[in-house]
Parts: sequence; C-alpha cells; structure tokens
Amino acid sequence: MNGQWPPTIRSVEAFTVPVSVKSVWIFLELSFADGTAGWGEATLAGAEEAVLAEIGHAGTLLSGRSFAGAGEAVAVLRMAHASEARVTVMRAVEQAFLDALARRAGMPLAALLGGPERPTVPVYANINRGISDRSPAGFAARAREVVTEEGYKAVKIAPFDGLDWARVDHATGTRLLRAGIERIAAVREAIGPELALLVDCHSRLSPVMARTVLREAEASGLYWLEEPLAEDAFEAEIGRALRSFANDRGIRIAGGENLTTMAEARQFLARGICDAILPDIRWSGIRTGFAMLELAAASGVGVSLHNPVGPVLDRISVQVAAALPSLLILERQVRESPLFDEIRGGPQPLNDGAIVLDATPGFGPAPDRAALERYTRQGFSRPASLAGIGGSGADA
Repeated sequence: MNGQWPPTIRSVEAFTVPVSVKSVWIFLELSFADGTAGWGEATLAGAEEAVLAEIGHAGTLLSGRSFAGAGEAVAVLRMAHASEARVTVMRAVEQAFLDALARRAGMPLAALLGGPERPTVPVYANINRGISDRSPAGFAARAREVVTEEGYKAVKIAPFDGLDWARVDHATGTRLLRAGIERIAAVREAIGPELALLVDCHSRLSPVMARTVLREAEASGLYWLEEPLAEDAFEAEIGRALRSFANDRGIRIAGGENLTTMAEARQFLARGICDAILPDIRWSGIRTGFAMLELAAASGVGVSLHNPVGPVLDRISVQVAAALPSLLILERQVRESPLFDEIRGGPQPLNDGAIVLDATPGFGPAPDRAALERYTRQGFSRPASLAGIGGSGADA
C-alpha cells in the first residue's frame, strides 16, 4: 500500500434507489482522506428511515478518525441490543472498509479474504420478487426466461403467497398450500428436468404442511427446501425428523439466514436440522459469516450465502463465495429491476451457470455514482402495508 496507514475517514454517505413498491436499495460509501473509497449495502425492507438515520450517526462517529482495520471501526458502532437497522449499518461499514482496503491494495476482495478458491461461482436465480403474475403460468414464464435468455442453470421461487400456518384456518391453509405446490410443478415443467429448482418457504409451514410439500413435490426433484419451519418455533427433534424425511426423497433442507453470531451458528449446527446453511452478510458480517461457513463445512454441512437484495451486496457476495473453502451455490436476485445492471455498471454474463470472478480491485467496478445521486434526489415512498402484494416479503 502507498501512503500513510491508517488513513482518516473523511465521510460516510448514503444513497437510496427506489426499485419498486417492494424494494428500496440503500448503499453506503466510506471515503478516506487519501482518496480511497469503499462501498457497502444496508438495504433493509420496511426500515429505510431507520437505516438512513443510523448511517448519519455512523458518519458522526467515524468521520475524522483513523482505524487500523474494519473491526476497530465497527466496534465504534457496536452496542448492546442493537436494532436491526444498526446491525445492518455496522455490516455495511465493514463491507465498505474491506472493499476500500482491497481497492487501495489493488487486489480483488476475494484475495484480501485469503482466496480465491475457485475462478467461477455457481449461482441460482431468485426470481420471486420480480414476478407480478403470481399464477403457476406466471411463475413458469419468468423461470423459462432466466434459463433461456440469461443462462441460469438453477432457479429459486417462494411459492406460498399468503400462507402462515399459525394464522390461517384449515381450509385456507390447504388452498394456499395447494397453490404453492402447483407453482412448483409449473416451474419444474418450464425449466426441464436437468436444471436445479430451489423452493423458499419463508418459515410459513407447519411440520405437517412441510411433509406434504416434500411428498407432493418429490417428482419435481427439488435441490433444496429452504426454511420450511420457523427455526425457533419447534423442537430440534421435529426439525431433524423433517430433514430425514426430505433426505429420503433426495432433497436438502436449507436455513440459517438470520444468524448473527458464532454462538448462534454453533447452536444452529448442533440442532442438526439443515443440510445447508446460508447466512446473510447483512446480519453476520463478512468476517463472522466467513467463520460460520468454515465451521459448517467442517461439520459436514453445505454452505451458501443468503443474497436477496441489491447489486453492491451481490458483487460482495460473489467475492466472499469465491474465497470460501467450500461452496454449494450462491443466490442472486434476478429481474426485479433493470436498475440492478445500471447501478453495478452492466450485466455479468454467466459461463455454464456460474459467474466468472472479477479480477479488478475490491468487489469489482464501483457503482455508478452519478446514477446513485440522481435516484437519491428522487427520494422514495412506501405503501402503509405490503399486505396482498405477492412476493413482497422482506427477503422474498
């Protein structure tokens, strides 16, 4: 590295991009006095004002100070019982700090993390938030598009709109469950038998419902069933029995997207309810998330990353995934908005269903700052409620 180390943080700036009624992306730029800058993402559906307030507070606490590393900077923001908004901003500051370090050193973020372990990263397309026609035919059409037009070899859907086992009556629950199973079958028919199909349940099912899905979707050959149960609502024995039921049908159970600490990760893995773990960098952070996944791999559990939001976190997640010693497949949010490619500086073509690792410094090309400034000036608004809007779950 050239110049004095550690450099002084000059500013912490927020940018907002209103994507749809469902989504507002929030990006954070961490600028240093030596001219280096790094980027992070703090998107948190439904809590945009709180996140922006926390970024403003972070700027007050960090600006004009020097830190030896990302950990020292994040420690300034740490507090007991931190809100989700504070945690998200802490993680975004870590992302931006590490991105800036990598850019300053002229190396990809994956190299700063000790990798890369692989030149390409296999990915699947999360198409849920971009589907406006929520019929089985609508799901099938969007799945067919991303496979034939963009080259994805794996697709994930969240087909159980409106279902919450604890809040619906039996007749309604049965109807909504059936609708979800029909969507699964339609997508499988649309993409053919060879490509991977993943299903996210967003913790909406009861154990009986989950077994019904696994039984009736067995012919669809699911790659995994993600978060069928609320992981803290049932005893571990129930989760392990469901995992065994799924494995007997050649299906993995995946989960763990809300893990924030290594203690939580150890407890989660000890429960033995999942075949694959996918922490979200917004909650775990890069360094802790990396450690979680190393522990999971050493425990015989498959590893992935939860990555359902905007283009900055997408590029960061690709770099982290490339550096992991073990990886199943990485999530990408696909076709929610054309702004995704505009902000990240163009599309990233796939090679046999995988992203070729970008060798440029940091996580890759920096976001289009002029576009970010333009969208931030536009402001954003959200409806009072997302109830009844398909695919509008916070992390759909």
